[in-house]
Amino acid sequence: MTQILGHFISFMLIISTIDRITCYNILGIFIHPGKSHFDMFYPLMRGLAEKGHNVTVISHFPDKNPVPGYTDVVLEGLSDISLNNGVDLEWFKDQRPLSHYTEIFFLYSWGINSCEKALTSRSLQKFMKQYREKFDLIILEQFNTDCPVGIASKFQAPFISLSSCAMMTWHYERTGTPLIPSYMPIVFSDHSENMNFIQRAKNWFVIHSHNLIYKWVFNPKANDLLEKHLGPGIPDVAELVKKTSLMMVNQHYSLSAPKPLPPGVLEVGGIHISEQKTLSPDLQNLLDTAEHGVIIISWGSMVKADSMPDDKRDAFLSALSQFKERIIWKWENDSLPNKPDNVYIRPWLPQRDILCHPKVRVFMSHGGLLGSSETAYCGVPAVVTPMYGDQFMNAAAIVHRGMGVLLPFPQMTTENIVSALKQALSPEMAQNAKKVSFSFKNRLTTPLETAIWWAEHVAATGGGPLLHSRAIDLPWYVYHSLDVWALVVSILILTIFMWVRIIKRLCKAKKSEKEKYQ
Repeated sequence: MTQILGHFISFMLIISTIDRITCYNILGIFIHPGKSHFDMFYPLMRGLAEKGHNVTVISHFPDKNPVPGYTDVVLEGLSDISLNNGVDLEWFKDQRPLSHYTEIFFLYSWGINSCEKALTSRSLQKFMKQYREKFDLIILEQFNTDCPVGIASKFQAPFISLSSCAMMTWHYERTGTPLIPSYMPIVFSDHSENMNFIQRAKNWFVIHSHNLIYKWVFNPKANDLLEKHLGPGIPDVAELVKKTSLMMVNQHYSLSAPKPLPPGVLEVGGIHISEQKTLSPDLQNLLDTAEHGVIIISWGSMVKADSMPDDKRDAFLSALSQFKERIIWKWENDSLPNKPDNVYIRPWLPQRDILCHPKVRVFMSHGGLLGSSETAYCGVPAVVTPMYGDQFMNAAAIVHRGMGVLLPFPQMTTENIVSALKQALSPEMAQNAKKVSFSFKNRLTTPLETAIWWAEHVAATGGGPLLHSRAIDLPWYVYHSLDVWALVVSILILTIFMWVRIIKRLCKAKKSEKEKYQ
């Protein structure tokens, strides 16, 4: 009888535990066609599915091996709006081809195209017509258009936004985050938080002008597209973004510098970094048997190394031949003319798994944030050659922390490449990289665990209302206390005016009295 009672109690405890486990319906909306962006979002969406939630993901990148509870809604037309076929290095031969304003309008064009492709997608239209269940939470990307927020509004659920790079200038106001141009560089800048006067002045001007461009150009076009394809009645996206429950940003203070972030902004830099996987036998052997260490060269998935102009390639190979280290280069072609014996080419590299190998000495990178995060995580010095976007800011952060060297693509001569690599191979660089790695990795929980916990918290609280900052709802002049300053200045002016009047009257009276006795 006692044994039966014990089994019954155990059974009831299990039932009560199961009852406490809440399964949420979660929708992901990721219309941007950049694979590197989705590489940050995917671990969170899959992780939520693995926790037992029902996860539906609208994107261009279906899961090839989905877990139970993970459902894809695949957007069509990726090839029409994607740069995943590669970026030709010939673009960057002479100078940085895109200014701050060229880049922002390039992003605008890309955002509008991806928005229209998504809204006209048969799969999305079918999904929106047929899906009847209520979502507890929506997770979406906020990047170069707020079109996804308009789509999310149709489902009337709280939403979390994700940013695959450091926060864009237009993200600060909507999250109640102070934007301080004196030490917070714009995402397109080529300097770190340590700026001189000219850089600060430029940073201030670009920040405010970009915000105005986004409000006056980006948002109206997003509203037009949403009304055209989803019908009237959708609120202005500028108002919808103020309802963002939480923003998760792919950054960490150890690399991107400390910032005054409210509770509604969460740093999850390195969320894409998983446990180290086993390398292929040939790569493992190349690394293990490298007597003098290894230099890794990879410029990401979009920049194609084999499109390098002949003079740059020859300068590169001449420089690499002067080192005793083994070179493993992500080179998309089958052959590399005049390849030195210490250089090994591969069309693809498991970058994170290689970088953390103890034999790796230097990483030659383009400064993409995923690769920069892996550099910080593994504690490897870098030689950074930024090409576009946030890569210049990431490169500046690496250099400022003393764990990397900047090598602009137009300045790639044999002498400069040799000099940069020698600096990166120094013991001081290695030591600085390890310091950054310790802070990047030393957290209470992993970035993925943190992101999942907060996603569940926002769903459980119906949108995390206590995370909402009053700063989001304040008019700009109230936020900056300009009305208070106006009062203070008015009182000061009035006081000065009154004292001037009093002094004038006293002087006049004294003068009259003096004339009276003359």
